[in-house]
Amino acid sequence: MKNPLVPGGASRPQAEALRCPRCQSADHLDLQTIESIEPHSGELLVSVAYTCMTCEQSYSRTAAFHEVAAVLNRNGNGAGLLQFGGEYFHCGEPMRYSTSSARSVYAPLSTEDVEDGLLDVYLKTRVLQCRCGFRMELPA
Repeated sequence: MKNPLVPGGASRPQAEALRCPRCQSADHLDLQTIESIEPHSGELLVSVAYTCMTCEQSYSRTAAFHEVAAVLNRNGNGAGLLQFGGEYFHCGEPMRYSTSSARSVYAPLSTEDVEDGLLDVYLKTRVLQCRCGFRMELPA
């Protein structure tokens, strides 16, 4: 039966092994983002971006979710920042919004008071905070 979400003869995403192509290991992967892939053709697949902490190289793959879960469930994992869907996780817990503010995106090149005619540009931001105290500022 054809999947109505896959147009015509478009190929379905295929899982790639979740490991470092350089050192051929999954032992030192630091996952950074996990995003759902639609449509799924049986096995649950996700798009994952990660860095090998040994080689210090970054990669992006389509992987089977069970392989991603195995990396996430390793002892000692979860100290970094992970973006999973629309949520950010730090210390293995979802981060919560704490404050909002406006930041200037214009930074003067000198400390002298120079009238250059540039208008200040402000970016509204929201601050995410983890229970451990880690904070991150994102555009609102």
